[in-house]
Amino acid sequence: MNCEVCGKRAATIRYAEMVDGELSTWNLCEECAREKGVTGALSSFATPIVNVLMGLLGEPAERDADEPVSACPRCGMSYQDFRRTGRLGCAACYDTFSHELKPLLRRIHGSTQHTGRVPSTHAENAAARNELKRLRADLAQAVRREEYERAAEIRDAIRVKETGVACPEKNDVDV
Repeated sequence: MNCEVCGKRAATIRYAEMVDGELSTWNLCEECAREKGVTGALSSFATPIVNVLMGLLGEPAERDADEPVSACPRCGMSYQDFRRTGRLGCAACYDTFSHELKPLLRRIHGSTQHTGRVPSTHAENAAARNELKRLRADLAQAVRREEYERAAEIRDAIRVKETGVACPEKNDVDV
């Protein structure tokens, strides 16, 4: 969608304003938004909210005094920059700051494992994939513990889930 003001650039900002009970919305490019003073208002509003939320969530896990404050090797962003803006610079920041981000994500979302929404048309497939994933983890654990009979049962359960065909029992096979 193009900017509704200049019509030349892609609209990256959706601005909504309520005046006398009437809602007006515009799709703007960054340059037109800056000219209208929209981005300045948004960034000055967002920073205090980010600071309040970060303060409510508490400090991240303590670092050793000898451990230097790290910066992302790809974009150069520091964890303090993230705390100030509420945004990470790139995908590598997740790995770089994982020590600080995991407790933060756990407090905000209750988990560090993404369990996002699944469209209702794919819910059964997602449940089956999750079950297979759990069975494979159980199989690996049973093998590690040298519980080979349990591992064989899990292997058969995996085969049934994958193919939908039950394996014949050893006693049921005529030789």
